[in-house]
Amino acid sequence: MPSPVLAVLWFDTEDFVNPETDDAPLRIARLMEKHGIRVVFKMVGEKLRALKRNGREDVIEAVSRHEVGYHSDTHSIHPVISEYVGNLGWDEGAKEFEEREREGYEEVKETFGRELSCYGHPGLCWVPQAYPVLKKWNIPVYLDETLTITPIDHRPFWYCNILNLMCLGSNVVTLDAGVTTYDMPDDWLVRFKGEFRERYEKLRREPEPGMISVYCHPTTYYTKVWWERPNFLGKNPPGMKYARVPLKSKERIERDFRDLEDFVTMAEKLPGLRFITALDALKLYADRAKERSFTIDEVGTLCERGIKGINFERVSQGVWVSPAETFSMVLQVLSTFSKTGKLPKFAKLHSPLGPKRSFKTSGGRAVLALPLFLKACEREFESLLRTNYLPHATQVGGIRLSTPDFFATACAALLALAGGVNLKKLRLRKGKFIVGNRVTLEGARKDWAYQLNPRGFEAPRQTELSRLQAWTMKPASPDLGVLRRP
Repeated sequence: MPSPVLAVLWFDTEDFVNPETDDAPLRIARLMEKHGIRVVFKMVGEKLRALKRNGREDVIEAVSRHEVGYHSDTHSIHPVISEYVGNLGWDEGAKEFEEREREGYEEVKETFGRELSCYGHPGLCWVPQAYPVLKKWNIPVYLDETLTITPIDHRPFWYCNILNLMCLGSNVVTLDAGVTTYDMPDDWLVRFKGEFRERYEKLRREPEPGMISVYCHPTTYYTKVWWERPNFLGKNPPGMKYARVPLKSKERIERDFRDLEDFVTMAEKLPGLRFITALDALKLYADRAKERSFTIDEVGTLCERGIKGINFERVSQGVWVSPAETFSMVLQVLSTFSKTGKLPKFAKLHSPLGPKRSFKTSGGRAVLALPLFLKACEREFESLLRTNYLPHATQVGGIRLSTPDFFATACAALLALAGGVNLKKLRLRKGKFIVGNRVTLEGARKDWAYQLNPRGFEAPRQTELSRLQAWTMKPASPDLGVLRRP
């Protein structure tokens, strides 16, 4: 039986330089509403302020009937997000992001009078420190693209406890109209229907529902040249005097909108295709690990796998746990044993973030006294509940353990205790942080090379921090029961 196919349409509404393009989101919002399709408009704070200055309440009202996300405060104005976060540490970077983005976030939220469904960075300016701020702002979905993270089978995933509709590889395609951040064929919108259908048919043949991520910049339906090109590539324009770009002819504008509607009409007829929004995705991909407790046998199985390699794991159909969640349960079980002398029958799931910095095991011998180790587990579990972060280093007697080594050693201890072994000492285990390989410097460099960043820009600490937060990564599995509901 063919699988259902999901398609999320998102429109980055950002061009605050060319007021003639204000009509683009208005027409797109009305066109989609005409066809009964709700889409996502990711709004830039400065664009929203421009709409108000231009008296375009009609645009704001039309967009409000769809789902609204946040797309940064000033988008292209330097320093852009990747620049101002740069090589800051975890807490410092999160603080900088919150301080600089709060005004735009509040502008969008207050204008539309509701919580925002998602966030996506401008350009390829992805930074990991955004995630704790998004969580604080109750933004549950990250909708965009980055090359820093290697896709998990080109499907949505959880990272830092936020649903990421991102890194979908070949299933990402643009509805931009003949101009975008890169050169496009002049007849792209005509060819787009075939490109979309090719991806749809491929996903129909897969065993699980797949997703096509369709992004669009409404400004491209009116401009001949990408709006940022004369203004913000690597630096701000002199005196912050913006250059407007040439506009398309009225005939070309109308042709592009006809082609857009032709695509929508074609897509509506495809069997098994469902258009969804970010909040729809949040329901479809609800984290089913949150709904249950885990038996000591299940935790033991996770420990067996964790000793071989630290990675996300499937517990049962549709139920995945991240390495951080496995670690939280292992610490909980060993903490209970330390206090009571007994292993609990069940463990409650906690979802901490990864450590804030790297550390390599140092000092002491490779043999640990069990009572000291269990006390360390008690201490770290209490810290985890208080801070919601994994430790970056743990002191056990004369040795300080890195997070991967502490994890692997704790897994071995739990398995031995569950097997009835009368332990007095533990051998230090070396953890293999396999999931960290999904964050690559090669991918990050492709992000940094994006035209918004200054030439030669690099921020290697971002890669290190991104890799540490891979402790929180796991696939997002769609619930077919939710999908079948109208």
